[in-house]
Amino acid sequence: MNRIFKKKIDVSVLITSYSQRKITLETANYFSQICNEVILVDEEQPYLSEEDEIELKKKDINYIPYKASSSEKEYNSPYEKRLIAAKNAKNKYVVHSNHDERYTYMGLLASVNELDNDKNLTFCAGQAIAIRGNGNDIHYTRQYENLCGYQNNDILEQRLYYHAKTYAPLAHYSVWQKESFINAMQKSISVHDLMPSNTIMEEVIFELAADLVGNSKATNELYWIRNRINNPKNRTYEKGEKAFEIIQNKLTLLFKDYDNIQINIIVNFFRDNFPFVKQSFINKITIFIKRMIRVIFKKRKLNDLDNLLNDNNINYESHDISNLIKSMNL
Repeated sequence: MNRIFKKKIDVSVLITSYSQRKITLETANYFSQICNEVILVDEEQPYLSEEDEIELKKKDINYIPYKASSSEKEYNSPYEKRLIAAKNAKNKYVVHSNHDERYTYMGLLASVNELDNDKNLTFCAGQAIAIRGNGNDIHYTRQYENLCGYQNNDILEQRLYYHAKTYAPLAHYSVWQKESFINAMQKSISVHDLMPSNTIMEEVIFELAADLVGNSKATNELYWIRNRINNPKNRTYEKGEKAFEIIQNKLTLLFKDYDNIQINIIVNFFRDNFPFVKQSFINKITIFIKRMIRVIFKKRKLNDLDNLLNDNNINYESHDISNLIKSMNL
């Protein structure tokens, strides 16, 4: 247990990976210091040795090797790995983490407390920033501003519309009631199994499956640090109008047992929130201008992190952030 924190959090962290084992193990070790269970489902071969597994077990890290059952399952493997991890979790709350990213101790604790205090709440996240690098220059930017004040607890149809309109991928990275997470993951996997695809928008299937399962919110606590320095394996995705068509067909499968959901409303909101999927000339110009602005006006530097968080009214504790950043070995 890290001496900075009084008690490990009762949440199972689900880490899945397919490459970059050194970074993956650094992530697992970080979470093992602040949470009482870490489950690592690893696709990278060769798998760890039995001796390595024993050493991880001493840190409350449960190592599970994974191999996709077929080439068609490869697109679904991230979800299958998360499902395997969740089913092996011993805690009532679970949270999935990318292999190279971090959640803060106070952010996780705030989400767990929200779930403890509101039995109608199914999953909960917090506020997000990104860590970026340009040579030796490390800086931070705000991520997913839609998480500010996010609270989604209306009737089913309105939950779906609200999430599509106020979009952020919070379901993927929230603390969840375990059984509800398993339920939403199974719904997503069934859709992907029936219609395998590789669009840049695949994430929205789980995001909306999550809304079918229950209510959600984001606290005002700094929660999620996105790693924009590390460069994982590049993948090719389906873009353009074809991507929207595929997602619309998948949503039809996802909502087949529901009568009052207007999928066209959801897809139109996604068109607004995913302009890079089908870029018009105007969108391309807008994106180019934004990139130039980011080059001209430097991002907030490391020593301005406090200003970034304070300007966005995000709650945080300095020792928490310091411990997290140190663990990333940037």
